[in-house]
Amino acid sequence: MIETLVTEIRATGQFVRDYQGLVEQRMTQTLRRAGAYPEPEGHAIDRLIQSAGIFSLSSDPAARREAFTIATAAFELYGEALGGLADALRLVMSRLGNFPSLDFRGSLGDHVSRLPMPVLFEATGRRLQNTVETGGGDLSLTDYQRLLWSDLTANRSIISSAPTSAGKSFMFQTHVAELLGENKIRHAAFIVPTRALITQVAASFSRLLSKFADIETRVLTVPLAQSGEPVPSVYVMTQERLQVLLLEPGFCVDVAVVDEAHLIGDGDRGIILQSVVEELVARKPDTQLLFTLPRVRNPVELARIFQIANPQVRKTDDSPVGQNIILLDVGESTPDQVRARLWDTAPLPWDLLIDIDMPLVQQDQKLVYLAWFFGRGAQSIIYGDSQARCEKLALLLCDVIGDTADGQHAAQRAELAKFIQDHVHKDFVLARTVLNGVGFHYGHIPTLVRRAIEEAFEARILDFIVCTSTLLQGVNLPARNIFMHKPEKGDDHPLEAVDFWNLAGRAGRLGKEFEGNVFLVEYAEWKHHPLEQAQEGEVQSSMEQQVVGNGNALLAYIANANVESGRDTALENTFSRLFRDFRLEKLDNTLDRLAVPAAHQDALRTAIAKAAATISVPTATLTANPYISPHRQDRLYKKLVRDLPKKGVDYYMPPHPAGDWAKTQSRLINVYRRLQVELDGQPKGEMYKRWATLSLQWMRGQGLPELIQFAIDRDESRVAAGQADGKKVRRRDPSTIIREILKDVERDLRFKFVKQMGCYNSVLKQVLLETGNIRAAEHIPAIPLFLEVGASSGTMLSFIDLGLSRISARLLQSRAANFDMDRDTALAWLIRQDFTSASMPDVVVRDLEPLLRRA
Repeated sequence: MIETLVTEIRATGQFVRDYQGLVEQRMTQTLRRAGAYPEPEGHAIDRLIQSAGIFSLSSDPAARREAFTIATAAFELYGEALGGLADALRLVMSRLGNFPSLDFRGSLGDHVSRLPMPVLFEATGRRLQNTVETGGGDLSLTDYQRLLWSDLTANRSIISSAPTSAGKSFMFQTHVAELLGENKIRHAAFIVPTRALITQVAASFSRLLSKFADIETRVLTVPLAQSGEPVPSVYVMTQERLQVLLLEPGFCVDVAVVDEAHLIGDGDRGIILQSVVEELVARKPDTQLLFTLPRVRNPVELARIFQIANPQVRKTDDSPVGQNIILLDVGESTPDQVRARLWDTAPLPWDLLIDIDMPLVQQDQKLVYLAWFFGRGAQSIIYGDSQARCEKLALLLCDVIGDTADGQHAAQRAELAKFIQDHVHKDFVLARTVLNGVGFHYGHIPTLVRRAIEEAFEARILDFIVCTSTLLQGVNLPARNIFMHKPEKGDDHPLEAVDFWNLAGRAGRLGKEFEGNVFLVEYAEWKHHPLEQAQEGEVQSSMEQQVVGNGNALLAYIANANVESGRDTALENTFSRLFRDFRLEKLDNTLDRLAVPAAHQDALRTAIAKAAATISVPTATLTANPYISPHRQDRLYKKLVRDLPKKGVDYYMPPHPAGDWAKTQSRLINVYRRLQVELDGQPKGEMYKRWATLSLQWMRGQGLPELIQFAIDRDESRVAAGQADGKKVRRRDPSTIIREILKDVERDLRFKFVKQMGCYNSVLKQVLLETGNIRAAEHIPAIPLFLEVGASSGTMLSFIDLGLSRISARLLQSRAANFDMDRDTALAWLIRQDFTSASMPDVVVRDLEPLLRRA
């Protein structure tokens, strides 16, 4: 009966006119930055509120969205003028089961309800149904979160597909913290897609676990060997870091969460992710698997890929936060006038002409000015395609803001600017833009600096952030507004529809806003039009794509023993995985799971068997290096087998970074030359010298300011030498040099050379054991770990293992006399310190808070 009534109401012309009129008023209020409206004339609001109460009982997603829109828009427009709207909002939100959105407005909790007693009992009963008790107190959840919680407590594997703001990751984090805090499990893994997310998720776990004071638990982010009896732990890591832990045969977990699991289709990293999850399940078949996904058509595909029996698939299209898609167009003949239109799946015959003070012609000028004009006074994100464009847009926005910058936060902004100068470089553009309330955010910025920007944005110290696609991969930046103009992902790759809708979902966050606004500038001129495309993506296995969809290229890759490592990382990782399975006699099972056609299975077996006849590197070594082609590992292995007895162990042993600079640099250069020749397949060129030197500086704990200044000084020497020879040589822009060093550190030192040095060490260890040099094999320095974290002293490593950033660890080590503290000693030292009186940056003190709270 309800559904029939809902259908009839929505079909009436009166409702359509009333609803469109309300939406138009709300958008006009938003875009003109108007305050609350006076009490409306007529009875349209009364009719709409009655309709919203009925729609909120419907199962039709469109009707439920309209109920949400009516209740929130009416409250924002007339809340003070019409006292009954607070009650109406409470009833509609309760029926929709959206208590987090209801609770963020504190004034609603103080409101004395005038709802009739039966209706009040209904609303209260729904809240009780959606409230769960946790170690951190009672949580009032959305209907979708409540379903997830029931599944979680039943210990089922869950595949959760929902819009960005649905709160699915939060539920999984809370579940894992409860299990650890109540001592129901020993170990859990939370696999995040990027290093940028590690600190954010680890801090969340530290807060959740701090409620269980009587239980010792650890939040681990670095794959360090733990001494003593293992304690209950959650490993917050990327798939690459977790792969290192899997080298320990006894490592397993009780619960594994895969955040943004659709990235199983993301090239070489997707292959690693699939292999890691499969290995976790192989070691402990009853591992509870929890997957978060954006909106996808086929979430159940993950059950097939990982052969999960009877998983609970929870999919919803409902978002507990509304998103308004607003199209902005600047007139060609009237460049000082903007036309704003609201986009919806059903056309709305409404637009608004707004006069602006500045004629807008150039693309970036339009984006930043309109972002300032419509976004000022609220937290706003501007999407930038690349790192360089982020910096450019941030500077342009500062120019627009000019002298109108809010002086209320001047002191905090100045402190933030100094922190950035001290720990990145004095010429880093970010240190200038934050003074005007503008930050930017991309993947290569150091973790603690990114976190400082995120915290300043959330605290409203910064008003704007310009972001690259890092925002697509789970980085939590609540914002009222998002602005986009011809968005691309990386270099000249238009933003796909699934990424667009994932990004749009960042506008408005659960428990922060009723709604968010997504402003699309000159949408008609975009190369791709995501609004006309399906909002749902698709889960695909990258490994399956390579084996089945790219089969001929894979066969050619397997047959080519001379292909350089890194040329095609997806094919390289696929070959490595299949070759390992061949050695372990699991290839048939793997090919069957990948649904490879029989004829192609035979071709693959033949090609791999032929390659195996030429590859002699042991299986254990291959397993330790899933990112490097078996052909390339074999070249390195045979070289060391042939030459190590001739030149001796010391010649091939990598040096510990803490040794004498000149001697250590010389030895490391020799190692990096072998990497370039044997793995990269590049016998010519001397880039290995630069990489070895930069790696050594990084592993010795040098700060980014020193690394960047070293590169700037080297550029000045180049210019001086050129000018001395009578050449016209121009200095490079310091901003370009800074971005390159940040990229070199994050992409090469902490990724490429971590993989390559891991391969070198494991191959060397195997050869040392075969030649009887057992003691030397036990003392190979952990260069991959040192590169990953940017430290080699025991104390810095322990601080980082405790969850601190490299910047914090470096500052703290400078205050400690002991450079070789283990984890427990380092924690005890931290507890003894008085950071309230120390001259320590506030952002570092905040970095320490979760750790000290747990201690």
